[in-house]
Amino acid sequence: MPIDHGKLFQREVECVRLRAMLAIQRTARDPDLVVADRLAADLDALEAAMADDRAHGRARELAARLALDEDDLELLWTAVAATADPHLLPHLQVLGGGEARRGLSLALHVLVADVDHDGARALAHRVHDGHPLLAHHLLVWAGDGESAMARPLVAPARTITWLAGDDEPEAPYRRVALPRDPQLDAAQRETAAFLPALLATLPAPAIVVEGPLGSGRATALAAAAATQGRDVIALDVRRIPHGAAALEAALLGLRRECALGDAIPAVTEIDELGGREESSGVALRTLARFADATPGAFALTSSRADLELPVARPLVRLRWRAPDTATRRALWLRAIGEGTLPDAELDRVAFRYRLGAGGIERASASARLLAAGAPLSASHLVEGVRLNVAERLGELATRHEVTQTWDDVVLAPDILDQIRAIVARVRHAHRVLGEWGFSAKAARGGGVAALFGGPPGTGKTMVAGLIARELGLDLYMVDLSKVVSKWVGETEKQLARVFEAAEAGHALLLFDEADALFARRTEVRSSNDRYANLEVNYLLQRIESFGGISILTTNSEASIDPALRRRLAANVTFWPPDVDERRRLWRTMLVARAPIAGELAIEALATEYEEMTGANIRNAVLAAAFLAAAEDAPITQARLERAARSEYMSMGRVLGRGMH
Repeated sequence: MPIDHGKLFQREVECVRLRAMLAIQRTARDPDLVVADRLAADLDALEAAMADDRAHGRARELAARLALDEDDLELLWTAVAATADPHLLPHLQVLGGGEARRGLSLALHVLVADVDHDGARALAHRVHDGHPLLAHHLLVWAGDGESAMARPLVAPARTITWLAGDDEPEAPYRRVALPRDPQLDAAQRETAAFLPALLATLPAPAIVVEGPLGSGRATALAAAAATQGRDVIALDVRRIPHGAAALEAALLGLRRECALGDAIPAVTEIDELGGREESSGVALRTLARFADATPGAFALTSSRADLELPVARPLVRLRWRAPDTATRRALWLRAIGEGTLPDAELDRVAFRYRLGAGGIERASASARLLAAGAPLSASHLVEGVRLNVAERLGELATRHEVTQTWDDVVLAPDILDQIRAIVARVRHAHRVLGEWGFSAKAARGGGVAALFGGPPGTGKTMVAGLIARELGLDLYMVDLSKVVSKWVGETEKQLARVFEAAEAGHALLLFDEADALFARRTEVRSSNDRYANLEVNYLLQRIESFGGISILTTNSEASIDPALRRRLAANVTFWPPDVDERRRLWRTMLVARAPIAGELAIEALATEYEEMTGANIRNAVLAAAFLAAAEDAPITQARLERAARSEYMSMGRVLGRGMH
């Protein structure tokens, strides 16, 4: 018959209360022997009734795991009762005075448990920070500065709830669920097969599993731990406040959870600790110190490869990749069911979004909520991916809302053909690279990178946004001011975060004014030149291995490193508009609802202001509209010319005859 841990817990607490009442009689000047005898009889009867359950209870399980003796268990239960039972406090105050409100001191425990002089001295020597109950944070000191016998001990809430039968880890910890019907590709199966032996190795290493978010890294660890009959308890560092102090407190809580549940600790997404701030170094050292002090296997996950972790124990790094397209297709099919999407649409979704089982399950669940009972469509799944895949681009890139349409685009036919080719390359990648087998001939990442060059205002950023909208992607503009750092190696770290956050394929990355990052490498004449070249080298390699879509814009193509060009799917040059294109731009910018009076000489505007780009024409039309609104009048040719002259002068151009 299973043990009722809640009932056993209440009996253990009652035993402590009876001992405290006996201690009061024992230390009283005029003890009531009848009361004392009755209390002793009640205590003996209670301990006899619970003997069988106690032998198989959670405290005994903990004692076997942490090598605790009977005195240790007695201390544990006294501290737990003092923390959890309000009826016990009055008795403790009789024995220990007002200080009992702060917690259980060793001196007070000696009175309650009737420990003799030799036992009390041994207890004082034994109970220090290295004692298993304190080292695993099952009991904690409530103060400092006092002697060992006077310093109060309290039991954390989690110690109490676990002893009472609660198996669910407290937030922010989670027990990693075992996979149901795991779907792994060949590379993942090879890595997964290696994990059980690593977890059983002595001396135990620190294992870092590197790979994209939602690809099943923690799940693979849980499956390996299950072969040893153990669970994995995970702490996601994204769920705790910033700072080394908060991290240390969370790590101590993780140690407690793993001690209680005989689980393997895993700290996930540790790359979140590796930002540019100086505090990141402190946080990583705190984590390394904790890993070194934790006996047995210790696991970590990171989205970034080769994150420096200064541990003293052996360190093993394993690369865990997102599942291949065929495996992702099987995972999507399992999540949404047969026949939900046409095969061609399912193929496109599986190819584009590089998610693992967890990411696909979450995206599918959100998609069903969005569908609100209607049949699931590919657009529902795409939106589900958007809602569930953490971009982690927050401070490094900003989402750019696209308000224009293809009707607003005025470009030469050959440029439009190049842009259509980029869209087609993404849209049909699953067929060409997957079904037709061209992935073996493509770049390592299979992604699409394009360079848009040309003068300012020629539509490079607008077209990048329209490509994102056409493909159902979010457009994120990388903030170079926050990515580029004066500290050696920090720029690469920040760029790694950008690429890894977008690796799942749901975002198009736009590097505006990319010559600031991809500048032509120079001859090494100083350490600054060497580090600048290293940054460019890293970027060139990362662009080539990136599995998503990235567009780089520049106003100075000559400044771009030549090695970048061979890594590009397209190199599109946006030329200033000719007279016919300027004519179309002037007409396109004048929206239908705007009040217009008189005949507009669009031909004259297009001819006279020959150096205007699309952005300049847009500025002029907007300025004319605001002039009209300020004068409570319609847009006229005169107002357009006033605005055009002002814009032309702001461009630093000299007005010719007939333009005054």
